[in-house]
Amino acid sequence: MNEVETESLITELIELSHGTIDPSAEQIRNLLSGNLQGPFHFVNLLVFKEVADYPSDHELASHQLSGADAYDKYGAVALSQVTKRGGRLITLNNIEKKVVGDSRDWHRIATMEYRNIEAFTDMLMDPEYQAALVHRESGLEATEVLVTRPLITEPIG
Repeated sequence: MNEVETESLITELIELSHGTIDPSAEQIRNLLSGNLQGPFHFVNLLVFKEVADYPSDHELASHQLSGADAYDKYGAVALSQVTKRGGRLITLNNIEKKVVGDSRDWHRIATMEYRNIEAFTDMLMDPEYQAALVHRESGLEATEVLVTRPLITEPIG
């Protein structure tokens, strides 16, 4: 991807942004730099709102869903989008206890595998995926997404 294509994609992704938990232009630029061939594992650290906060005009606004339930609506669509592009779900765990560290208390961790960065950016621009983002935004209090490159491809042991 050349510099003009990269900047065009960044502009388009920023215009599609839905809220406070989307990547910044600089984060997207960083993602698109270097070797874009995967696989990549995107590690999602998640904290849910106690009650989902849908926009007042959304059909689920008065349903008092938990943040986790709202996020799971997004997650079902996201998983479909990932697998449609050759990716897969690697990890989906509730966090039970923390034994090292004193950062935020995360509720869940999910790891998605993408064949390459293009598969991820293609998903971000898909209208079906875009429509599901309201559930993510409504359900999450906070998130961090770490892009990793696996050192092993099969479980050991």
